[in-house]
Amino acid sequence: MSQQAGANRNGIILSIVAIVISMSALGVSVFEVTSLQDQQKASVWPYLEISRNYSGQGFEIRVANKGIGPALVGDVEISLRGKTINSSNDLDQIIIDTLGPERAFSYDTYRARDVSQQVIAPGETAILFGVPWTADTREFVNVTASTIEAGGCFCSVYDDCWSVKIEDIPVPTEACR
Repeated sequence: MSQQAGANRNGIILSIVAIVISMSALGVSVFEVTSLQDQQKASVWPYLEISRNYSGQGFEIRVANKGIGPALVGDVEISLRGKTINSSNDLDQIIIDTLGPERAFSYDTYRARDVSQQVIAPGETAILFGVPWTADTREFVNVTASTIEAGGCFCSVYDDCWSVKIEDIPVPTEACR
C-alpha cells in the first residue's frame, strides 16, 4: 500500500505542477495580448494641438494633428469674449461690433473652417480662423486675440478620446459628442 500511496502522492504533485505551469502560461499570454493591444493603440495615436499663430502674412487659429494616427474629431467650438461663433453671420456681427460698420470686413477677407465631425490626418493642419494683415484686421486681432477661445474633442480609431483647448495639452475623456 505504501507504493500505491507514494504513486498517488506523486500523481497529485505532478497535477499541481501541471496546473501551476498552465496558470503561468495563461498569465504570460494575457500579458502579451495586453502589451500587443497597447502597442496597436500607440501606433495610431492622434494628438491635436490648437494654437494662435502670428506671422508676417496674418493671424490664424489652427488645429494640427501632431500624432501618428488619424484624429476623429467631435465638436470643435470657437468663441470670442465668451460668445460661441456658430456661423459666418455670428463672426460678421462680432467684427462689426468690434470695429464698427465702416471698418468691418467679412468672409471675402477672413478664412473660417469648421472641422467638427471630420477626420484630421497625421501631419495635417486646418485653419479654424485666419485673416491676412490689413489695418482693419490688425486692429481686430489686437482687440480680440487674447479673448478668442477654441476647444474640442477627438478620438483615435480605437475610441480612446481626449478633449483639448487652445494652447493646452489634450486631456483624456470618456467620449466625444
